Amino acid sequence: MHTLNYVIMALMKLTEEQIERVTAKILENLKNKGLVELKANEKTVLTKMNEVLTKDLSAEDALDREVDGMLDAHSSDVDSGAVDYRKVFNMVKHKLARERGIIL
Repeated sequence: MHTLNYVIMALMKLTEEQIERVTAKILENLKNKGLVELKANEKTVLTKMNEVLTKDLSAEDALDREVDGMLDAHSSDVDSGAVDYRKVFNMVKHKLARERGIIL
C-alpha cells in the first residue's frame, strides 16, 4: 500500500466517541426540525444509529483495502506516473460500491 494512502485512510477513521458525537448531533438536528418522532427511547435510537454508522464505515474501510490491493498489482504504472493513483482509486471504489450497493 502506498504511504500517502495510509495517511489518508488514517485521517478518515473515526473513533467510537466521534461516531457517538456525530449520531447525537444528527438526531438532535432531526428532532429540533421536527423531522422525526421517536418510537423508542433516545438511548436505544442512538445505539442503533451508532451501530449502523460503524457498520457503514467498516464496509467502506474494507472496500478501500480491497481497491488498494487491486491497484497494488499495477503499482509500476502508478509509480511511473502513468496513472493518477487517487483518481483511479476513486473510480474503482465508486464502481465497486455501486455494484455492491454500498452508499459512500
